[in-house]
Amino acid sequence: MNKLKQRLSSSELFVKILLVVIFCIVITSFFTLSIVINRSKKTYIDTYQASTLILLDKIQKDYDSLNDNVNRIFDLADNSQVVEDYLTAQNDHSGTIIEFIKQMESTRSIFEGTPSNLMLIGKNGKTFVQNGGIKKQSADNFLTSELVNKLNESQSISQYVYQNSGPTTATEDQSGILYVRKLTHNKSVFGYAMIFIAEKDFGAIYEDLLSDTFHTVFIVNPDNQVISSTNKKVLGQTLPKKFFQETNESVTKVPLYSYHFTLYNTVDLNTLIANMNLIKPTILIAVFAIILVSIFAFFIIRKATAPIYQLIEHIPAVKQGDFSQKVDVAGTYETRQLGLAYNMMLEDLDSYFRHILETEADKRLIELHSLQLQIQPHFIYNTLTAIKFLIWQNENDRALEALDNFIHLLRYTLSNKDEFVPLNQELHEMTAYISILKLRYGNRIQFSQFIDESCQEALIPKMILQPIIENAYLHAFPNEQPGLIQLFARQVNSQLIIEIIDNGIGFQTTETDSLNSDTLKTAQLHYSGVGLNNIQERITLIYGQNATIRIESVSEKGTQITLNIPLMIP
Repeated sequence: MNKLKQRLSSSELFVKILLVVIFCIVITSFFTLSIVINRSKKTYIDTYQASTLILLDKIQKDYDSLNDNVNRIFDLADNSQVVEDYLTAQNDHSGTIIEFIKQMESTRSIFEGTPSNLMLIGKNGKTFVQNGGIKKQSADNFLTSELVNKLNESQSISQYVYQNSGPTTATEDQSGILYVRKLTHNKSVFGYAMIFIAEKDFGAIYEDLLSDTFHTVFIVNPDNQVISSTNKKVLGQTLPKKFFQETNESVTKVPLYSYHFTLYNTVDLNTLIANMNLIKPTILIAVFAIILVSIFAFFIIRKATAPIYQLIEHIPAVKQGDFSQKVDVAGTYETRQLGLAYNMMLEDLDSYFRHILETEADKRLIELHSLQLQIQPHFIYNTLTAIKFLIWQNENDRALEALDNFIHLLRYTLSNKDEFVPLNQELHEMTAYISILKLRYGNRIQFSQFIDESCQEALIPKMILQPIIENAYLHAFPNEQPGLIQLFARQVNSQLIIEIIDNGIGFQTTETDSLNSDTLKTAQLHYSGVGLNNIQERITLIYGQNATIRIESVSEKGTQITLNIPLMIP
């Protein structure tokens, strides 16, 4: 995640331009897509509703045909002398009813296989049930029922009534429409004709044409009672009038004049639109186009900004002082001019800094040589005096050994021009130096060293340890006091830690001090006339801020000097 953030941050110009272009493409595509989809929806809905109106017109005609067929059967029964004789006579007319059955044979189906289920009930108590049905209500109960009373009170000769249960044992578990017709002779009612059509047969007229996936159909009577619907749960219920307000274009009202019923067709627009199979492909095409254009824009923008990022990639090298990283002059006119100016600037900077570096290198060599040659004159004087004293005492062997060590030390100091030497070599040269110091201090001061194997070949500045060791001999053990000086070297991560510890008199400090603290300045600790500042200046010239020298001292306990420099293994 951090790498991704860093990558985006380093490509800010490219990312911003690309995002702006993609944003504009997406916004344009969004508005275009919205317009196309909205117009497509409207066209699709209008077309679908137009086709639905054609179907509704057919449904209206089919219900008219059904009503005509029912009335034709009723007329046949009403005009049949056989029926009148059967329903008015008091005696049994078996032959008469058999003849009527033959007449009604052609009316067993009233519409596309829907059985007529004709029932005749006369005021004489006689009944007739077509298609072998068995009535579940006696003639006397029917003639005194509320239905017959309302029909007799009405001026109309027929009525259409919704019933939760059919009039025969075969239809008693079915809801449906009961057609009732008065049978009259000379305006005198002698009986009643009924045809019961189950709701499933009545609703089949629209269910065969209108899919219940999109359509919800309600057929209601003048009291808004649902007598048929695709939603069977609302059959027989009275729906509020506001439910059918035509404020919603998805509701279509179709009057069924023959019945005084109203058909309401409700279209689920959301489901209809979802079934368009247009929105998803359109969106996919738009997304594909956006991706394609974005990829094209990506390569165009990257090509246009590549010279700028090439220049940016070379800037860190310039910060590090590398002025050879010139950029290719390419791209647009603006980027080519920028590249030319950048390359000319690098040439000028390279020439200028090369001159400065050469000057600073010469200056640094002079300073290092000067620091290396700052050996106290009184050390040379004291050493030569000690050798002279040994010769005067006829200790020629010791004098010869001391003179050899002194010559060896001078040759190492003055002749060896190497700036860095391995740690083990530096310690070997310090052995000769310590031998010279023993001429003056004897063996009361012991020296030991503990070096990790991994640090033996580590490179350190030449003669960096000599001033510290000499200081311990000069100042840590006054008044012929015996003592011990120990040197430790170890590796910690990528640093070389060198510690020089003595158990001399030390001096009082309040805390661990760095070289620049006032406590160290007042300690007046000098290393062969060079001092700690000499060491600090040398390691600063060599390592910069990557090296430190620290001193810790406790009065009457001793002093510890720690040199921390970068580890360099040849």
